[in-house]
Amino acid sequence: MEISKKNAAIKEAEKSYGEAKYEKSIEDHLKLNTEFGINNAASTFNLALSYQYAEKHEEAQRTFMSLLSSDDKMIASFASNHNGMLLANDKKYKEALEAFKYSLIKDPNNESARYNYELLARWLEENEDQQDQDQDDEGEDEENEDDQEKDDQNQDEKDQEKKDENKKNGEGEEEADNEEDVDSEKKEDKDGEKSQNEKDSQEPSELDSDLSEREKAQEQLKERLKEMNLTPEQAAQILDAMNAAELRYIQQNRKKPTKKAERGLPEW
Repeated sequence: MEISKKNAAIKEAEKSYGEAKYEKSIEDHLKLNTEFGINNAASTFNLALSYQYAEKHEEAQRTFMSLLSSDDKMIASFASNHNGMLLANDKKYKEALEAFKYSLIKDPNNESARYNYELLARWLEENEDQQDQDQDDEGEDEENEDDQEKDDQNQDEKDQEKKDENKKNGEGEEEADNEEDVDSEKKEDKDGEKSQNEKDSQEPSELDSDLSEREKAQEQLKERLKEMNLTPEQAAQILDAMNAAELRYIQQNRKKPTKKAERGLPEW
């Protein structure tokens, strides 16, 4: 009874693998190991292939490597050859080349391993310079990108410095304009003060002129008073009264402002 179940399980695993039902093949071959203790090289190799074709590469590699030390050199050669193909797909070319080499050591008649080894060895030889060139190109690209970034950064710094300089010059020009405006205002104030001082300085001369004309008028008035046969005392009294009235008139005219009084200043 036990033997019949065991034989049925072996046939079921072979059937699922033969029909390319790899997920079921994995389950069936694991069942052989766990329930019936069947873990021979052939069954383990089929399990590893099922993992590989089901694209469970880590499980496949682990299972293939467990067969490398198998007493069945043909199975060990096949396992190492498939392990090399998985390594090559992962671009681990040197490790793959060693796996193909080990496969040939285990079985020199393994034509698939020989083909894989020669193909990969020739490709590595032909593309060694190209790989170095690719690395150089990548290095040059990175260097060019770094140089471009530095150039861009330097240009940005120059632009910023130029903006700062223009801003600084603009502020300097604005300050210069403000200074010119202040100087202009000071100049106008000085000119105004000078004009006012000149005007004030001209007032005594006008007063002198008025007094000079008044003296002439007094002389003429004296002559007229003499003609009127007035006494000298009467003539002097009339002249003194006229002089006092005339001086008051001149002083009043001098106190009148020549322009509208500024705020904060008293009116004269």
